[in-house]
Amino acid sequence: MHGHRRLAKSTLFLIPLFGMHYTVFAFLPENTGETARLYIELGLGSFQGFVVALLYCFLNGEVQAELKRWLRKWQTQSHLSPGKKRRITVTQITVLERGDPQAAACSGNVSSL
Repeated sequence: MHGHRRLAKSTLFLIPLFGMHYTVFAFLPENTGETARLYIELGLGSFQGFVVALLYCFLNGEVQAELKRWLRKWQTQSHLSPGKKRRITVTQITVLERGDPQAAACSGNVSSL
């Protein structure tokens, strides 16, 4: 019985959410431009999708538990795996001043970056 109540509650929430789109366009003045109507329609559609994803996916306890489990598994595999070695790359650049290369090297006019 608890499952039916939860389903009814979800349905009663989704009907007004998806009907909001038609309500806004029913009261929108006729002289509103086509471009403005398009932006409003796209914005409301994106908002509806965001609300549904937020409530029924990201705030769902089962989904959050699964994401946490996957994240912990990924962290332990990537940081503690002995097969993966980290590479350290060192690059040295030597700059000589113009002129005689031997004189520059002898006089100490060599800088290393």
